[in-house]
Amino acid sequence: MPPSLRQLEALVLVYRLGSITKAAAEMRVTQSAISLLIRQIEENFQLKLFDRTTRALHPTAACREAIMAAERILAGAQGLSRRMRDLAEIKAGRISIAVSAGVASALLPRVFSTFRSRHPEVSIDLLDVAPDELLAVVMDGRAEFGLGSVEDEGVPEARVETLMRSPLSAIGIKDGEFEQQRRLTWDGIMSADVIMMRHGTRIRRQIDEALAQTGRALKPAWEVSLITTALALTAEGAGISILPGHMLPKAQFPTLAAVPLSQPTIYRHVSLLSRADFGLSPAAQRFVEIAKDLLSNKAG
Repeated sequence: MPPSLRQLEALVLVYRLGSITKAAAEMRVTQSAISLLIRQIEENFQLKLFDRTTRALHPTAACREAIMAAERILAGAQGLSRRMRDLAEIKAGRISIAVSAGVASALLPRVFSTFRSRHPEVSIDLLDVAPDELLAVVMDGRAEFGLGSVEDEGVPEARVETLMRSPLSAIGIKDGEFEQQRRLTWDGIMSADVIMMRHGTRIRRQIDEALAQTGRALKPAWEVSLITTALALTAEGAGISILPGHMLPKAQFPTLAAVPLSQPTIYRHVSLLSRADFGLSPAAQRFVEIAKDLLSNKAG
């Protein structure tokens, strides 16, 4: 039977201090408890570890041979204990996060910055993926959790929690009038040059289905695959982008403003996606808490 860590600690202390009395004081136990721990090792391996005289303890050759291994084992166990404490107290560790491209651009920087300022020792692996890839990346373990415009996927093994929602908006150039409008209608932008996401994307599908229910269809002047492309075109005056209001990164596009669209109002969500049968690590849980706090202040 391998010696216990307690037995190894007693062995190393008696060897270093040359005294059962001093070792007992260091471990805050009785002298008889130290003697028992040493005797248990000796009996277990049929090895004599110390020669005892009336005045001192003298380590045997077997003890001197074993002590270096005992010290390595104790150092490793102590290092593991420190690591575990650091992980629990979010002073160390690594988290992997999958985010949809729009969230990565518009919402994540502030969350990321806040988390890093509070927990600089934690490493973050960031995977920016298309919204349709979030589920696969999280479920196969490449990411501990995902953040993006994810609806309930209907997968029992997945957990989806809505963190915020905002209406689809018309995003245009600030000209002193556009940004002053509290709301626009879909009918009001039918004749404008509109930039929309391509067919097959979730945003486009949601728009087309909602308008079809009212007997209308919106024909865009431009169709794009990336949110940043739509915003860049709008910033250059090519037209009005139709996107969730929270997807406008104001620091990157300070000349643009988002005006919510109504009749009908179409909401898009930002959700937390995780595996239902796995708990989040302390660091990941803290990241989610910060994200919830910051995103709730942007919810519309």
